[in-house]
Amino acid sequence: MTWDDPDAASLRNLLDEHRLRALVHRYCRAVDRGDVEALRTLYHDDADDAHGDFSSGSVRDFIAGIAAARPYLRSMQHHVTTTNFAIAGNVAEGEIYMIATHTLIADGRDVDVVVGGRYLDRYEKRDGTWKFVARAIVTDTAHVLDPSTRDPVTRGTPLGSMGDDDPAHAFFTLLKLLQE
Repeated sequence: MTWDDPDAASLRNLLDEHRLRALVHRYCRAVDRGDVEALRTLYHDDADDAHGDFSSGSVRDFIAGIAAARPYLRSMQHHVTTTNFAIAGNVAEGEIYMIATHTLIADGRDVDVVVGGRYLDRYEKRDGTWKFVARAIVTDTAHVLDPSTRDPVTRGTPLGSMGDDDPAHAFFTLLKLLQE
């Protein structure tokens, strides 16, 4: 294969990697917006998710934990950095580096938890669609800011939320279509 004349297998691998990366990004958006319905569509029904003491086991338990935690989370942001995928036919693995920020509501104040780590993923393509079959989080570093600190530069900007009042819901029209 050359860059000017890629073979079919290389193009298929490139497309599969693109779809896996899109799956990982859809996960970030779904979990950050607290959209448990969208989150559910990213996993095969028999998938497992290991998020330590928060939830380890079936993806149903993980999603139930996310739904139960929503009243105590003002915001979350999952930032994907380095992605490494290995694809073999209809199965794949990924090591996904991430930085995740969480602003928790605790005793009338915000507390920030910043985690640097990796997702260890297994994926399967069933009926032509890639989804998670296993996901485990590895924490490489974590920092707690109690109480949360806000830079005066952000004063006057809208605050994000995990609910329907998040500013993105009113702002976007095209991105809404991509999430459906």
